[in-house]
Amino acid sequence: MKVKNPMTMLRDMAEEKLTATTRTLGSVQQTLQQAVTQHEQLQGYEQEYQRSLRQGMMGHGMSVADLVNHQAFIVSLNQVVKQHEKHVNSCERVVDKTKANWMQEKRKLNAFETLIVRRETAQALVESRQEQKLMDEFAQRAGQKRERL
Repeated sequence: MKVKNPMTMLRDMAEEKLTATTRTLGSVQQTLQQAVTQHEQLQGYEQEYQRSLRQGMMGHGMSVADLVNHQAFIVSLNQVVKQHEKHVNSCERVVDKTKANWMQEKRKLNAFETLIVRRETAQALVESRQEQKLMDEFAQRAGQKRERL
């Protein structure tokens, strides 16, 4: 079994961590999207009930009890909308933090890959020089043999 280069092992570990961070980022983005959708629905419900209240008051009139109930419901719905807005903001902060973490992990992976490429390039250059040296020696010996003949 071939022993892995430590730099390759570090790159593989960085790649695994990036993959995990990518999954986490997808998950938190999905949670944010769901929170935004729910927030928009709640806002829509609030607007719908406000419209219903205005139409009831302008149209055929409303009883005081219905008016009070409608207003109380709208106030509580407004509170829920505000609370949910805080949840959306919290989700956005989590997404931003996870994105920053993902970018950091991506930079680490890129750094390891760059170092590996540089090492391989340097190794190839050393091997090329050794091969050229051997070829030069071979050519020199072949030339010396021809001179003797």
